[in-house]
Amino acid sequence: MATPGTGEDIEDVCSKCGECWHVVMAKVKERIAKVVCKRCGSQHSYRSGTSAGTDAGGGAGKKGFSTMRAKKSRTPVVEPIVAPTFDPSKPPRPYSIRDSYATAERIEHPTFGTGVVASSSGPGKVDVVFPSGVRTLACSKVISTLERPTTVSNAPIGDRPPGGK
Repeated sequence: MATPGTGEDIEDVCSKCGECWHVVMAKVKERIAKVVCKRCGSQHSYRSGTSAGTDAGGGAGKKGFSTMRAKKSRTPVVEPIVAPTFDPSKPPRPYSIRDSYATAERIEHPTFGTGVVASSSGPGKVDVVFPSGVRTLACSKVISTLERPTTVSNAPIGDRPPGGK
């Protein structure tokens, strides 16, 4: 079972208000790293349970060997993402989940440091290249340009003639 993606809802208990519904803010590979409380807006590390694909307690298998040991021995094929060129004269913006970001824009994250936005991996998500590696962070979703339909008065009804009795 896959873990929820960045910007999706997840259950976790908030230490400030006690609310359990959160939004995934950052992931490291398939592990959820940070969440944001939907009620009070506080950000904290994801604490509830474990992510899919990881073994929390190093579950002992045959002869006491952990399944994690076998996974670590494999060498994953990772394609490096190169940071796009950016304007060094512009100072980095502080990161906020409520803001939207453009490609090649520099941001300052409180945990990961200064990074450059590489791409948008989906609505409400950005891939940012930090010195420690690439991270997928949540950001504001694009506002819809669709308008609510308006009611029409005096519209002719198909089975009656207009203005007739």
